[in-house]
Amino acid sequence: MKRLLVFLGFTFPILGQQDSTKKSALHLYAYAEAYYLLAPSNTSPYLKDPIFFNHSQANQVDLNLGILGMAIKKGPINVQVSGMLGTYALRNYAHEPLIWRKIYEMNITYQLAKKWSMLVGIFPSHIGFESAKNAENWTLSRSFVAENSPYFESGIGFYFKPNPAWTYSLFALRGWQQIQAFRPALGTQIVHQAANSWTWNSSGFIGDEGNGLRLFHDFYVLVPLSKNLTAILISDIGYQKDFWHGEALMIQAILSDKWKVAGRIEQFSDEKSILLNPQNAIQSASIGVNFSPFPKILLRTEWRVLQANNQKSDVHSPEYLFALVLGK
Repeated sequence: MKRLLVFLGFTFPILGQQDSTKKSALHLYAYAEAYYLLAPSNTSPYLKDPIFFNHSQANQVDLNLGILGMAIKKGPINVQVSGMLGTYALRNYAHEPLIWRKIYEMNITYQLAKKWSMLVGIFPSHIGFESAKNAENWTLSRSFVAENSPYFESGIGFYFKPNPAWTYSLFALRGWQQIQAFRPALGTQIVHQAANSWTWNSSGFIGDEGNGLRLFHDFYVLVPLSKNLTAILISDIGYQKDFWHGEALMIQAILSDKWKVAGRIEQFSDEKSILLNPQNAIQSASIGVNFSPFPKILLRTEWRVLQANNQKSDVHSPEYLFALVLGK
């Protein structure tokens, strides 16, 4: 199956198919992210600490995320269905029944009016700057704020876009990254994106996760420092019987059409181990280089140092991460 995904990744550019009408289209796609995580402090293969949902297998080549999917668009309706496998799916969907562990997306979008749309099903989270798909992220590894907030959601979303600069969204969800279980929750999002200027995002969540009411807010602001240099500041805060919070600063430099460099410094604090167990605080810094020899092929490498405050933690530092990403 892994060989099949890699093969489809290489043939990705010819998989998309459009029909002969302008009002209807079928698109098939594939995506694959293979990686090797080198941890010199422990040279034998091992599984990383449970707080890491991406690139969790160290010292061996593995597949973080492979996707096969299709999209159908006809008039105001857009259907997305895709399956997945990889170490990301094994960890992040471990709490779900087997039938749902292979579903990356399964949703329908309906354009209600010119400025209104509705989304129903399983879809990427409205929270956070980073995605489960590595090709969409500045850095190869994920930040702690990304790893400790939802990558996916299930439920219903309503979007209102009065003009190109503003988007308002409201979500009725089945819970904090839940598909099978039903823990009613609400999500909100406001995005302001000015032309050639700052972008800021405010995303919220409120719901009972079975051990008390969870309140959460994600905020980030993206600042263009120059034509080819951009920074983003991220701040998350949550409460469920006690507070946790995380902050990250990322900077990306575009050197050319093929080369990019990105760095990140961050910290995450969870004194009562609501999300981090047994850690109560962790910090890291990283820098990476990205090379795209062809439009849908991306070679990435990253050096990362980590420090955990809890002596019982199983965090190894430094780490060297290498990845081959096929598709977008």
